[in-house]
Amino acid sequence: MAQLSQHELQACRQIFAQYDRTGAGMVSTDELTSIMSSLGYNASDEDIAAQLHQVDNEVRQEIDLDDFLRLVESQKQMGGADTDDTDTVEAFVALGGKADRSGKVLIEKLRNTIKEFELTIDLDVMLTELDKEQSGSIDYKEFKGLLD
Repeated sequence: MAQLSQHELQACRQIFAQYDRTGAGMVSTDELTSIMSSLGYNASDEDIAAQLHQVDNEVRQEIDLDDFLRLVESQKQMGGADTDDTDTVEAFVALGGKADRSGKVLIEKLRNTIKEFELTIDLDVMLTELDKEQSGSIDYKEFKGLLD
């Protein structure tokens, strides 16, 4: 099994906690595709179900953190992670988006961050291509477009 780095373990625990709505230390197996996607793993429901069966022979509606970590390790071993995308998701979340790639980043917050780090980026030029409706915020797809 592929070992997870400390950073990966922390990200897994954080995502798991977000989906553990009751605080019981369990997440619904129905949400695994979404959870794995937020970590940068793009596997189908069927692939995840097969891997879940490999890490836990019991068929149940929820899994605990240990089984979840084994599932992520299995995905990592198969080379399923898009690590570049993981960094993009982390930046999106840091600016106000959500780990599952939903939500929006306020353009004003992005401007302030660019100023704070003294980056020489012409955001206005980039936004004319990406934020055509000039909504004042950008979704994950538009955010990722800024970084490509």
